[in-house]
Order: sequence, then structure tokens, then C-alpha cells
Amino acid sequence: MEFNVLQVSLLPMDNDLFSRSDLTKDIRVFEKSLSNPHAYNDKYSIKVITVEPVEGFMAGVISRRTKVKYHDRDFQLHHAEDFPPVVWLWDRDEQVILIENRRSVFGNATTASRALEKIANNYTMIEYMMRVHIRPKSVESRFWDTFESFEYVYEVRLNMFSPNLFGKTKKEIGDFLHEVEDETNATEFTPVFKNPDGNLNLKKSNWLTSMIDWIKDGAGDWTIRGKKDASDKCKVISSKQKVKVLNIKENITEIELENCSPQYVADLLKALRDGYTYKK
Repeated sequence: MEFNVLQVSLLPMDNDLFSRSDLTKDIRVFEKSLSNPHAYNDKYSIKVITVEPVEGFMAGVISRRTKVKYHDRDFQLHHAEDFPPVVWLWDRDEQVILIENRRSVFGNATTASRALEKIANNYTMIEYMMRVHIRPKSVESRFWDTFESFEYVYEVRLNMFSPNLFGKTKKEIGDFLHEVEDETNATEFTPVFKNPDGNLNLKKSNWLTSMIDWIKDGAGDWTIRGKKDASDKCKVISSKQKVKVLNIKENITEIELENCSPQYVADLLKALRDGYTYKK
């Protein structure tokens, strides 16, 4: 069974207003928003099936509405709505949500993450004055492989957003991004490096490596524009084209989730953590 790995973060809607309130950036607000049955977009449906509240593991199904045509025995045409279930698993400590890679429902990881954002950014988030941001994790080390494959590099763009989790492990870049967030209320920060002659020279310095690691761990994306050789056409390659996918032996369905215990979900996610952890 194949899962896309998505990173979840919370940011305030209005940083000044947020800083004067008694509210904190508690990721459990995201869990509460998923469990709010009154605010879902009509296009989507989600169900929380099992919860392990102490350590913060959840599991359920999500779907996107599709329209189905069928004929009855008298050959009369009918229309119906179909919500095919897609399994998801939530790990609070990692702020990661694993969602079944079922392309007939969600064409790719970005589509799945946007669906979850629309569902989660409901009245609960408004009440807590926060907004959830969900992004697919990218594959490790692909940035340097891509950069070094070009003979001519014209532009490198690093797009980073500042989740409330990563500062715990990458303090230097985390403090910097949180400072940008606090002073500007910006949800994203995008440094761009350019050389019009294609001679952009980036080296694996500590600060650049920290930025690439930050993105690799799910907190952004990168884009490189360059050419393989002088006669080649200019190409743009993005980390969005290569997202992290987790393969597991278990084949989990909605029926199996209904019959399993919260501890089973907790044990399953703990066993899978090495495939998506941000901790070093």
C-alpha cells in the first residue's frame, strides 16, 4: 500500500492579534478541526474512525465527490454522487499526515494536501485565529542531484514556510524564519538566486544546507532553472515533481480501521516513522 507524506503546520491569521491573546500554537487544534462535522466543504467528506488521544494518533478516511451515471433495469439513466474512501493516518509528534496514494480520487499529493487544507480550515480554525498549511514532503537530497546535473544554472528559488514544529530541531534557520514571520506576518519566505549568464555558483555552505534540509523536511519547495548543455533548451525542475512516498506491507481499508484499536494505529505509525521523521 502506498502513502503520500504530508507535513502539517499552523500559523496565526493575524500575528499581532494572536500574540495578544491567550491562545498558543497547539497542533491539537488541527485534530479538533478534523473532528468538526459542521464545517466541511460540500465537495469533500472526511471521517475520523479511531483516535489515540494521549500520544496523538488518528486514522480515518477522506474523499472527494464524484458524479456517477448508471442505468436501472428499465434502462433509465440516473445520476448519483460517489465518495470513494481514501485512508489517512495522523502522527501528532511529527505533524505528519499519511494519505493513501489513490490517484483516481486525488490525482497527486498536492491535490490531496489542498483538499485537507480546505477541510481543516473551518470554523474551529477561525475560532482559534489560526490557519493550517499542508505541504507534501519532498525526496531527500534531490536538490543537489538536480543542481549538479545542469551545466548552466540561471535561477534557484527556495520557498520556505515556518511551521510551529521545526524550530525544535533546526534552531538556527527556525529562529530566523520565525523572526521573519513575527515581523511581517508572512506565511512564506522565498529567497531567489539569479545569474543571467547561467553561471550561478551555489556551494554546500551551512546556511544553504540548512535551508535545503528545512525544505526537505516538508517545510517548503524549491525550483531550479537551467540547461544541461549550451545547445539544450532551458528547463525548470521543482521539488514538487518528486514527493516522498511511503510503501507499507499492510493493506488498510475503512473496514479494517473500524475493527482495529487505537493502539494498533499507534503501533503502526511508530513502526513507520523512520520513513518520514524529521528528527536526526
